[in-house]
Amino acid sequence: MHLSNDDVAAIVNEVWSSMLGLPVDAVDLEAPKQIDGPAMSGSVAVNGATDCLICVEMGQDAARLFGATMFGLAEDEASDDDISDAIGELTNMVGGNIKSLLPEPSALSLPVVAQGVSPTLKVPSAKKLLHSLYMCGDRPILVTVWNRQD
Repeated sequence: MHLSNDDVAAIVNEVWSSMLGLPVDAVDLEAPKQIDGPAMSGSVAVNGATDCLICVEMGQDAARLFGATMFGLAEDEASDDDISDAIGELTNMVGGNIKSLLPEPSALSLPVVAQGVSPTLKVPSAKKLLHSLYMCGDRPILVTVWNRQD
C-alpha cells in the first residue's frame, strides 16, 4: 500500500478549509517532525484489508485555536471539551478521507484524543507509511499513518 503525500496534503487542506476556514500548507519533509511544548493529538484506526492508525498532532495553542474556531468562540472561551471535540472531529474527517484511499473492505474507529509531549502517540512494532508536516499560519500540524507489520 502506498499513500501519496500530495493526496494527504489535499485532504488536510480541504478539512481545515471546510471545517475551520483556515488554509494549511504542506512543509518540506526535512523540517522538524515533532511539536515543541505541550501537544494534543487525535487518532483513528482503520481495520480491514489494511490495518493502520492515523494520527493528527498539534501544539496545545493550535488545538485551542482550532477548537475555538470550530465552535465560533474566542480562544479563551473554548473549554477543554470543546477542544477535544474539535480535535476528534478534525481527526475523524482526515482519517475518513485517508480511509477512502485504502483498499476495501475497511472500517474507521471512533477518534481518540490525547495530550502530552510530542510525539503524543507511539505505535510499537508498526511501520510509518506517511509522516507529513503542515502549517496553519505559524502552527504546525503533523499527520502520521502507521501500518502494523506482518
